[in-house]
Amino acid sequence: MRELGLEFSYGPGADPLMDLFRREPSLRGKSIGTCVSRDQFWLVEQFVGPEDALDEVEAIRGSDAEVMTESACGADRHATVLERSASSVVMYLFVDRLHTCDSVYALAARRLERGFIIHAHRQGSTNEMRILTRSAANIEPFFERLKESLADGVSVEFSHLNGVSQWTVDSLASVSMPQEQRATLRAAVDHGYYETPREITVGELAEQLGVPGSTVSYRLRQAEAALAKGYFELDDGTAPDRATEAR
Repeated sequence: MRELGLEFSYGPGADPLMDLFRREPSLRGKSIGTCVSRDQFWLVEQFVGPEDALDEVEAIRGSDAEVMTESACGADRHATVLERSASSVVMYLFVDRLHTCDSVYALAARRLERGFIIHAHRQGSTNEMRILTRSAANIEPFFERLKESLADGVSVEFSHLNGVSQWTVDSLASVSMPQEQRATLRAAVDHGYYETPREITVGELAEQLGVPGSTVSYRLRQAEAALAKGYFELDDGTAPDRATEAR
């Protein structure tokens, strides 16, 4: 097995979805998908961020607005919301008639060996992709054709091509928590609260966020508890007993 790494960069105005990521630094997106056939693919995506940004994500995903390549795409897109909360949305996307496109999935379907998987992570102005494929066959012509097909304002860099013994997906990113807790936890990480030694105190973090120190402390404890429970639930495949937990 081989893992191909690609990093796409988007300039302002190049793509509506990535413009939204540029405007909302706290917005994150992860997806995994594969082709059903040479002409069809499915994708499951999770977006985490502010509620109003998630509303925009849904609107964009429900349209044909996403842009990656220079040529127009005539494929049929079908987007379905699988799960929605104030801070997260999970969507299923099915695309038919890939032969009309030059997207990553379409080119991979035409050039790479069947059975590949694409895992992507969106943040800011970049979309990082890892493609797991059975061999390195046709990777070079696939990449060259991809570079030729990109729309103005979109660029791609080849990051790596490695052999694969394991393929880790960051499942902790899917742990659900309220937006205030997620934002506080993110601020704590960004300001060095979890560094050794700590680079900021709870009081200083509270000043940065404009909320009381007791609120910051409470939100961090709740967020840390959600991460810990999510880790063990995902690690051993068992869900915690909510009834026991409530007692």
